Amino acid sequence: MAVLIEGYSIVINKEQALKNQKALDALGSVEGTLHPTAICSDEDLLRIGFLDLKQANEFLAALEGGGLETSKDMVMLTQFGESEMPCDWLSTQFTKLKDNTLICLASKVSSKPVKGVAMPKGWSLETSLLKRYYEERINYMHEGYRLLREEPMHSVYKHNQTGNEVRLLRLTVKEMAESELQ
Repeated sequence: MAVLIEGYSIVINKEQALKNQKALDALGSVEGTLHPTAICSDEDLLRIGFLDLKQANEFLAALEGGGLETSKDMVMLTQFGESEMPCDWLSTQFTKLKDNTLICLASKVSSKPVKGVAMPKGWSLETSLLKRYYEERINYMHEGYRLLREEPMHSVYKHNQTGNEVRLLRLTVKEMAESELQ
């Protein structure tokens, strides 16, 4: 199984966290203070999602204070699959839902294929961290970048100052004729 990655997601290796009471206490301290769809888990992973990077980093620091180590026991990912730290126990991949919504999944590295996705209780696209984070990122992109082209899974932007291209994962797959693809 895998967990849905939304916004800034802290993914915790449950096996490691269960060995550490201070880390469990840190996890318990935020219960009830998070977005209603911030938490989901499968048999191996616990995912806690945030819209705000500062809050995500503060929570990561609290877990580190509880004895968990970044990269070894936990890692932070964005819903675009971005991570600042390598993590050899975690695999990420992208897939689409029946309505063509693109999602990022994280699963513990295994030779078995991913069968199923753990979603937060009561999850819907309209109220999700996924949609809100995407909309905030698009607003940011329009401030300093210009749209170059659309691809089925990405919008490609060019930074106004540096000229660097950035491929931003779309919220939904855009069906395109083969002649439109570059």
